[in-house]
Amino acid sequence: MELATHKAPSFNINPFLNFNHLPVFKSESPELLVYGGAGAGKSYSIADKLLLQSRLQSDRDLKAVVIRKSFPSLRATAMDILDKRAKTLRMPWRMNKSEWVAKCDRMTFHFHSLHHKEDYSKLKSLTDVDYVWINEVPEIREDDYDEILRRVRGGDGLYDQVISDFNPIGKYTWVYKRFFQKNIGNVQKLRYTVLDNHPDYLNTEKAQRYIKRLKATKDYNLNHYKIYFKGEWGELKGVIYDWDIVDFPPENPDEIFYGGDFGFSVNEAAVVRIYRKALEFWVEEVVYQTELTNQALAKKCLAEGVEPKAYIYWDCAEPKSITEVKQAGLRGSKPCVKGPDSVKAGIDYLKSVKIHIIDGSENIKSEQKGYVWKVDKDGNSLNEPIKFNDHAMKAIQYGIYTHMRGSGKAIFTFTDHDMY
Repeated sequence: MELATHKAPSFNINPFLNFNHLPVFKSESPELLVYGGAGAGKSYSIADKLLLQSRLQSDRDLKAVVIRKSFPSLRATAMDILDKRAKTLRMPWRMNKSEWVAKCDRMTFHFHSLHHKEDYSKLKSLTDVDYVWINEVPEIREDDYDEILRRVRGGDGLYDQVISDFNPIGKYTWVYKRFFQKNIGNVQKLRYTVLDNHPDYLNTEKAQRYIKRLKATKDYNLNHYKIYFKGEWGELKGVIYDWDIVDFPPENPDEIFYGGDFGFSVNEAAVVRIYRKALEFWVEEVVYQTELTNQALAKKCLAEGVEPKAYIYWDCAEPKSITEVKQAGLRGSKPCVKGPDSVKAGIDYLKSVKIHIIDGSENIKSEQKGYVWKVDKDGNSLNEPIKFNDHAMKAIQYGIYTHMRGSGKAIFTFTDHDMY
């Protein structure tokens, strides 16, 4: 199968496609698993493949269904990626937000979650489906997957396909048992790592720093390295936090404040909204993005509903950045307080209270799953977290620990020099 060019002769889409993922584009297997390490660009190539079907099969009407466990998660990931890639490839993406149906040439995209009872009823009503993309397939149940397979029938495309993506965390999942232990179904499995991302990305300084950090995890946690760099199945041990996922923040919280971690190139800037009710906390992603100047970061926070005078606790090692976001409108910005063993003290406090992640906070969820202790060569915990993909984790620690330490609302057993 040729990847094709845009019909307009002045625009060639091939430079924007990742030919390292050519098997994804060429696959016609009824079930396709695209898995592997962090930063591999898997979701982008899946989105490109689906968008291009309307050009490769321009003589027929096609239907694609895009699924994730929760709708906020779906909007923040697969839906957003499809929208961005359609713009990059100069394809006509039109979204009907009242029905969450998008049109791109002769391909119609239907977006569905599998979180509530009515979601399952809608799933069972789907007909004439050509393609299904299940984003983060381990989140759904195996019964859901079987029902989805039954929905893929009767479309007008040249072939039907269910595409699933995921990171290989945990051999305890049904995904590992079904597809890798028992090898059930007519499945093609494609594994990719960050080294398979688009060459234009790999040639950037940002990518090289990211790869260097991924490789460095080999010295501290082999399972982390195996999963996120090599894209192989592993069991993350020593996960620091066990937080649950909830649909909504609490009604009538006692207060709302924020934690923030600065970033720019390879490191994401992260801002987290924190709801407190007594000594229970709900955390919600507000900003998680690279390439934001401090002025742009402040502007984005304000656009996302952060009150100008709201308390936001930032890394105290960045006084210039704190001054800049204050001058840009975040007048409630404050430095956290650091000292010897402050990271461990903050983690100990967060582990002593109840914390929930509000659904749709995809980067918080992703970081929390991979936020693990370093270990020595014998596998013993070093009581120090791996410093990789921890921007939201630091923002949450800065916010909750510093705010509660200075508020008098909590009882602490740490000494003064343990403060942030």
